[in-house]
Amino acid sequence: MNNDILEILNTLLLSMIVSSAFLIGAILSIFIKYPERIRADLAALSAGIFFSTISFSLVDEALKEGSFITMVVGFIIGAIVFSVINRILQNRSNSKTKNRDISSSKTVIIGTFLDSFPESIFIGVIIALNLQGLMAAVLALFIGNVTATMEGAKRMVDVSKRKSYILKPWLFIFVIVTIGGPLGWYLEKPLNPEQLSMIISFAAGALMAFITEELIPQAYKRVELHIGLSASFGFIIALALFHYL
Repeated sequence: MNNDILEILNTLLLSMIVSSAFLIGAILSIFIKYPERIRADLAALSAGIFFSTISFSLVDEALKEGSFITMVVGFIIGAIVFSVINRILQNRSNSKTKNRDISSSKTVIIGTFLDSFPESIFIGVIIALNLQGLMAAVLALFIGNVTATMEGAKRMVDVSKRKSYILKPWLFIFVIVTIGGPLGWYLEKPLNPEQLSMIISFAAGALMAFITEELIPQAYKRVELHIGLSASFGFIIALALFHYL
């Protein structure tokens, strides 16, 4: 029992580290001014980190837990869910630039939640199963979430939203994602490996759709020339984490 309590507390702490990225990214966007070039680099850097996380962590663990079929099913469901929600938000926005920006910021918030909550569950599963790569996953998700949140929160800053209005959704995600770690630790016991595989790959699919529909297009729209370098740098950063930790 004592060991279980320690594992739950450890899971809660690491989940809180991952989810603190949302508050840190939002606060940095509110109080620090930086040019469009930096915004493009941050979005591309986040995309590269998430690409690496998908390739060397989420998909890999989903295959180990279940099978190729369960991985593909969860992946496709995650991608479809994000794409459908993204389309709904786009259809609700009208021709005014301000409303488009608000809708775009909501897309980032929802996309961040859809991939971050299953990722937090994944942290709990790693601890419950005593798998390798725990700290690498925590650090990669933390860095990627900080940079992605900075892009989403800055869109809200662009339309002159109040600081409290900007922080509120990120605070909500912070709380929910923090809960995800202990939930993943608990779910490892009643769920079978195939179900866990689908949960983990759901995060990978939602993350892939989020990268390709939001992060990369936004980065390219601002600066066309060097975002490939920023994305590649992010990919290498996360790859180094997964390789050495």
